[in-house]
Amino acid sequence: MTRVSTGRGKYDRTQTAEQREVTRREALLDAATDVFAARGFAGTRVDDIVDAAGISRRTLYEQFDSVEAILEEVYERAVRINFTTILERLMSVTDPIERIHAGMAAYFETIAANPSAARVVFEEYRYAGPAQAAKYELNTARYTTLMMQFLHVAYAAGALGRAPDELSVFALTKGCEAVGTRALRTKQHETLPAAAPAMARLILDAFRG
Repeated sequence: MTRVSTGRGKYDRTQTAEQREVTRREALLDAATDVFAARGFAGTRVDDIVDAAGISRRTLYEQFDSVEAILEEVYERAVRINFTTILERLMSVTDPIERIHAGMAAYFETIAANPSAARVVFEEYRYAGPAQAAKYELNTARYTTLMMQFLHVAYAAGALGRAPDELSVFALTKGCEAVGTRALRTKQHETLPAAAPAMARLILDAFRG
């Protein structure tokens, strides 16, 4: 994620008002992401985000009405970036087997490049409450569906020995998530891209028989 530092009360006069608004919002979300990752959602207060973003409380409340609302947007943005990155990477890949490899590479590379955002997704948002847990599982289902689609294409092309089933694909999706989470907890997120080929092989081998 690109970080933008405008400083308290300063802005780029070459931008339109709308562009400045987007810049301020993105900078606020960047700062909040780092605060949530470092302090945890439960330990974060409005003043923590205000200080990290270098803005006033008034500016923050012009954008969001609560810390919970900021967490929601941080989560939505992180998932959107990860999912979009995967889809964009897959657009240029036609081979069904290579699509699985490309998808895993994009998934782990995005986590490695945005560890604070990944920590919020995996370790803060999902435990923030029942509504957040439900949305987290809904997004897990989106990743499961995407993997299912590309595995079905590979099976239809004769590249796999058996058709993918939802239970197996769900378990593999959760396995990818667990690998990412462990790397974050052990501060080894930079090694995640190197794990992508092995995870892709594991996924494919599950349906080669």
